[in-house]
Amino acid sequence: MTGPTGLSARRTAPDLARGLMLVLIAVANAHLYLVDRPIGYRGYPAGLVGGDRVVAVVQMVLVDGRVYPLFAALVGYGLARLADRAPEGVLRRRGVVLIGVGALHGVLLFPGDIIGAYGLVILLVAPVVATGPAASSSRGLLAAAGAIAAFGVLLSTGQGTPQGVPTVPSIGAPTVGAFLAAHPGEWLTTTLFSALLTAPAVLVGVVIARSGTLDDPEARRRRLALWAVGGLGASVLLGLPLALAVVGTWVPAGVLAGLAGAAHTAGGYAGALGLLGVMGLLASVSWPGRDLIAAAGTWSMTLYLSQSVVFVAVFATVAGGLGSTASLTTATVTGLLVWLVGVLVAGLLARAGHRGPAELAVRKLTYPRERNSRLSR
Repeated sequence: MTGPTGLSARRTAPDLARGLMLVLIAVANAHLYLVDRPIGYRGYPAGLVGGDRVVAVVQMVLVDGRVYPLFAALVGYGLARLADRAPEGVLRRRGVVLIGVGALHGVLLFPGDIIGAYGLVILLVAPVVATGPAASSSRGLLAAAGAIAAFGVLLSTGQGTPQGVPTVPSIGAPTVGAFLAAHPGEWLTTTLFSALLTAPAVLVGVVIARSGTLDDPEARRRRLALWAVGGLGASVLLGLPLALAVVGTWVPAGVLAGLAGAAHTAGGYAGALGLLGVMGLLASVSWPGRDLIAAAGTWSMTLYLSQSVVFVAVFATVAGGLGSTASLTTATVTGLLVWLVGVLVAGLLARAGHRGPAELAVRKLTYPRERNSRLSR
């Protein structure tokens, strides 16, 4: 077994994807902080007007429900790379550590946390991902992913009706005590449901890592282009019905409501693959800012957590309070700015050889004590 991968040995494409993924996460989460108003489908405010309607449609067909499967696929990629150099016990330990990080994040800041869900998935799939007699073939992993995804899509039929309440009600809590008291239950519910919906993407990410597609994107542009065109095309088509419901163009009812919710989730899996294809293509060519964003991608967990710090400080009722007055466009622009600042700071620090503090903590807790001295600097 070896220690963590050194910075100089990392592949550009996965890190670039992580860096670009962070802007999509910021955009996807921004509307969840809008409270104290009627809430419609997928946690979006009801009665959107003007530019907010355009922003909502774009987010619904390309971002909402698409980003966390993308994140999950990259988690699966990293898990496969970890399995190449570490035994099953280390994989399980990584899962436990991520559950702990997610619990702290969810209980203290943002119960919509996704890290704990990925940790739970890693803990469950470690035996079939680790090398050894229990390891599953890529075909077996894809079959399992398809079965779990089908079940998740079936459970998503309820998303075709308006929520009525915010996805994260504690954002609007009037006191710090109420804010914190609501978090454990919200986090646990989110973690269990998110683990089910993102598990297929984690397994697909393992298969992608085994295929080497992201390791040499220049040689696999045709495959990446197919992912991009097919995945994003399906994402738009399957996401459009619920997107139109979000902006009030139509009100699905009965069977159509269930189909719209299920289609949105199915489109999320396709959209994640499409976004990964786009990011792989972007990694296959040189362009200004590419290496800086890829460097920031090595800080992806730290930046994800820092986004919650800023969003809570700005939008939560017990802090900045803008969640009760800001428009969807304002929240989205705030997310973009948070990502941009994070890329500039983390990218420069990473290029100077510094690891993100969250990444360092996870590595120290994941690897046996005797390996800590081999952490990359």
